[in-house]
Parts: sequence; structure tokens; C-alpha cells
Amino acid sequence: MLAALTHPTEGYYSRSRGDGQPSGPFGPQGDFVTAPMLGPWLAMAISEAFQDLCRHADRQAPAWAQQGLSIREFGPGDGSLAADLLIDLAKAQRLPVVYEFVEVSPSLAALQRKTIALRLEQALGAAQASELIGRLSWLDQTRPSPNPWAGLVVANEVADALPVKRFEWRGPDQSVVEWGLAWQDAGWTWSPRPAQPDLAQAVAARRQAYRQARSDLPDWRPGHLGEWSPWLGPWARGLVEALDWGQLLILDYGYERVELDHADRSAGTLAGHLRHQRIDDPKAWIVEPGQMDLTAHVDFTALAETMAATDGVDLRLSSQARWLLDQGVLDRAQSALFHLADPDALGQPPQDPARLAALAGLQTLLSDAAMGQQFLVLTASKGFLADEDGPVPPPV
Repeated sequence: MLAALTHPTEGYYSRSRGDGQPSGPFGPQGDFVTAPMLGPWLAMAISEAFQDLCRHADRQAPAWAQQGLSIREFGPGDGSLAADLLIDLAKAQRLPVVYEFVEVSPSLAALQRKTIALRLEQALGAAQASELIGRLSWLDQTRPSPNPWAGLVVANEVADALPVKRFEWRGPDQSVVEWGLAWQDAGWTWSPRPAQPDLAQAVAARRQAYRQARSDLPDWRPGHLGEWSPWLGPWARGLVEALDWGQLLILDYGYERVELDHADRSAGTLAGHLRHQRIDDPKAWIVEPGQMDLTAHVDFTALAETMAATDGVDLRLSSQARWLLDQGVLDRAQSALFHLADPDALGQPPQDPARLAALAGLQTLLSDAAMGQQFLVLTASKGFLADEDGPVPPPV
């Protein structure tokens, strides 16, 4: 899975598209659409979070406030989120000292540079765009340097692409099986083997936790399939340890553990995505590795348990819809989309096609049937104290 996604020339995220230019897998001509492509709403919400973080620093961490806070984005996609976020923060006069990108694909890094430069110049003019571009930095390594760092870390639809092991539970008295690949007759084929100790232990612990948490739910049946990511815990630990003071936002589709391991979810969540179609056939995933996206739903309980093990970290888990509403996205949308000075326009959808498309995007982000409940937001605050704005939300 790692090679299929990130191989430097043949991996899914490294391929260039037909015209020879790196256009990536995003948008109507690609394989999927992410939240930043549905309008400025996610960027506006993150902008509010960063501005609130700056206000916390002014009161609680004056040394960091004087030095200035930064933003670090993992898996920046096509650069749309960073562009919209920088534009919004520029208008609010709350810019980060540095905006860092953690990107493993050179092709996507090139696309991000192009997208951000174009969007900034269009929105802010050449002079201000040039100044903002000077604040951007693409990190060479997937693990940022251990230098002291304060600010906001954003990972939107990153954790779902971390490589997973695919397991099969065959019963309480049987060994756990790992499904991997073997080369046979000039092609890949699925091949089972006894799970290695780390995977077997993880599966046993998850089933036990599932049974203890909800004894009223049906138990796993022999043949139950699932995924386990050996990278998820170390990745989450690295995020927390690299942050001296600030906040992390992990936005992705996934579940808490009981829901993830429900007996009815017996086929697992691993899937391919190609031309806006979800591919559930395991054979199709391996016909031409690197030609489609591969993802698995995120184990948010594992993320929370890892981060909670670090002193001084407070966690909050909410649906994407709830989080966007808490960040005031409806107020921002009202100002951006509707002519409040025109009484005849009240209660009516915007007539401008661009505004109408943005409204449709917002509805997708908030809808229970779309991304509103399917996506979760894990907020990890490190070093915060209760202040006049109220206490930090309680841990997950």
C-alpha cells in the first residue's frame, strides 16, 4: 500500500496526468473531491481556529505570541486549503510566521506551489502574494525537525492513507490471518499467512475491548475482516511530540473503535477510489498498483489513546458538521453569500452561479447524508490553561 501510494515515479500520488503537467488526482477530472474544493468553508473554520489560538497565546504564552505562531499542514492536496487559509488570515491580519507543508510527492508539491501562487495573486495582488509566498516552506522529510515549534497543525484526509495491514479473524481458537500479496503467474494475487505478533496482539486487544465496551452487540463471526495501521500510533505520537505549544486538527473519515469494529462491518473498510467511484473488489486494487487511491477508515480511538498518553494534551472529538458550526461557519457563509442589505433577497438562494456552487459545497460539508457525520475532527490542545473564555473541552 505504501509503494502503491507514494513510489516516487509510479505511486498514485506521484503520477502526472495526460497533459504532462502534475494535476493530481483531485477535482472533477480526477478521482475524488476533498473538503477544500467545496468552497472556502473549511479554510474559514481553520482560520477561526488559528485566530483563536493566537488570542490564547497572547494571554497564556506571551513568549510564543511575541515570536509568532506557525501553521504546519500534512498532505496539502492541491494547495487549495493553504491558499484559502492564507487569504483569510491576511484579511484578518493574523498571518503565521511560517506556513510549512509536509508532502511526500514532488509532483504534488509542484502543484501546490502553482495553485497557491495563482490564488494568492488573484485575491491579494502581486505584492502581497509575493510576501506571503516568502513565508511558505516545504519540508524535505515526512517527519519535521525536532526544533521547538508552536502553532497549529492541520492534517485533512491524511490518516486514511497511512498503510494498513489487512487481517482476518477466524475464531477464538484460531490464529489471526494477515492477507498480503504474492507474485504468481506474472501478476499479484492475495495470499494469507499467520499474522505476525504485533498484528495478532492488536487484533486480540481490539476484539476484547469491543466485547467489554458493548457486550450487548453481536460478537465477531469467523471470517471477520478489518485493518490495522502500524503507522497510525507513531505518526500521532510524532505530531504531539513535535508541538511545544498549540493545537492539532485531524480531519478525516473514520470511526471510534466500537463502531469501527462492529460485527456487521465484517468486510473491513479498505477501499479504492477511481474516477469518483468507490472500488470494493480486492482483486481490482492490485491489478495495476498505483492507478487508484487506497484508503481505510481511521481508528479515532487509537489516535486519541496515543495522544492522550502525552502530558498536557487535551482532546475533543466531534463530527465535522458540529466542528464547523462551532467555528461559526454559518455566520461566515451568511456574510459571504447573501446580500443582507437587500430585504427582497432574504431567505432566497444566491443568484450568482459561483455563490450558488459555494452554498452547495457548504451543504455537502454539513449534511448528515454526506460529509457532516461521516467525517470526524479530533482536536488536540497542548499546553492550554483555562482562561476567561472558558475551560479547554474535556478529553475524549
